[in-house]
Amino acid sequence: MGANQFPSKYSNGKFVSAAQFITEMICENKARKDKKDLHYRFWTNKEWAAFYRSQIASAHKLLQKYDVMAIAKALKHDKARKIYSLRAPHLIPIIDQQQSILDQQVHKDVDYSESRTVQNNEFRKSTNKKSIISKLREIE
Repeated sequence: MGANQFPSKYSNGKFVSAAQFITEMICENKARKDKKDLHYRFWTNKEWAAFYRSQIASAHKLLQKYDVMAIAKALKHDKARKIYSLRAPHLIPIIDQQQSILDQQVHKDVDYSESRTVQNNEFRKSTNKKSIISKLREIE
């Protein structure tokens, strides 16, 4: 996968980096708190530019330690609804928890030693009941 693999809600169908994706999510939280709308390419707006730049730097730091999906799930978590900065100290335990869940899913060892039983290959015997399709064909 390329570097820009995440769909942006604010770039008309273009894809963005993991850091930009995470930054858009935290900006959505802040916009919801401030009762403001995020618009197309909102980060170019003077009002959002500084906040976006500071948060994308934090996103890059988080991505050095955590998987992008763990951070995204943490930001969507009920406990994170009122978090408006990627530097919030109470965000880290939520990300840790999501990373742990993700690690367990990714690293589950598949047990191939389990013996497979062969299924009985007899076909179901027809009970001569007419299917809906055959009834419809009779009606025509």
